[in-house]
Amino acid sequence: MADKEKHHLKLKNLIAVYGVYLALLILLLVASYITPDLFEEDTLAVMFRQSAQLGIIAIGQTMVMLVAGLDLSVGGVIVMTSMVVAEVSNGRDELIPLSILVALIIGAMIGFGNGLLITKRKVPPLVATLVMLFLVQGAQQAITRGVPSGFVPEALGVVNQSWGFLSIPLAVWFVLNAIFFVMLKMTSFGRQIYAVGSNEDAARLSGLAVHKTKITVYVLASCLAVASGVILTGYVGYVDRFIATGLDLDSVAAAVVGGTAFYGGKGGLLGTIAGVLIIQILSTMVVLLGLDAQTQFIIKGLVILAAVGLYGFAQKNA
Repeated sequence: MADKEKHHLKLKNLIAVYGVYLALLILLLVASYITPDLFEEDTLAVMFRQSAQLGIIAIGQTMVMLVAGLDLSVGGVIVMTSMVVAEVSNGRDELIPLSILVALIIGAMIGFGNGLLITKRKVPPLVATLVMLFLVQGAQQAITRGVPSGFVPEALGVVNQSWGFLSIPLAVWFVLNAIFFVMLKMTSFGRQIYAVGSNEDAARLSGLAVHKTKITVYVLASCLAVASGVILTGYVGYVDRFIATGLDLDSVAAAVVGGTAFYGGKGGLLGTIAGVLIIQILSTMVVLLGLDAQTQFIIKGLVILAAVGLYGFAQKNA
């Protein structure tokens, strides 16, 4: 009986630690059989570029979820970035740095607002960030009157330069992952994030600045959304208010599939990288198979449900 329980516990630990990587491997094997076109250079180039755009947002979403939060305002931040870059630069290459700086400042303010609502006013993260999304969208409509002005500088397209299936967005994604991985695992601030997410009351009694930590995480998440917005804007080449459609929920899905818990304090960026690739591979497979968008939503929902179920099984009585 003891051996059976030991084996059961070992299985749970394997699922918790390596489940997402095993799922990614299985998905790649399935894709090689039913959608071999996925592994062509052009398809890989598009898929990796889209993975990077989503992955940069997912870094921030992972950190937010580690403090038991959620950020649904990232889509609004991306659209805001596109509009600000076009409006401030008005197509002039020499004004690109200024336009990105302005977008970062506004993005940081949005993240700061999210953090204040959640920490000072005790608004649930889902509600607070949804309210902020509506406020950002309303401000965009009021300022532009529904018709965005300005032009995206042609030189901004350089951020999407690629060599085969490798590209600048992919490099930026991995560099940012490396930076924030080190921050989470090897700095006191990273340890504070995990401590606050694991037990907020205990962290507060230990003398940690819980509110400051949460606010900082939301600011970082918004700034990362700005970075993704710059890359997306450079790729599209014009202002599109639908540019971020689905990225907010996909970033949540990637973090959840990667093993980051909704209740905080558990997860990390390595799992999120695998989660991003799983989400993006599934999306690409749906396109290659000629399935409609509704089918894509159903598949993503089933994947998230399966991930939550497996991680719940791994945590039960662990």
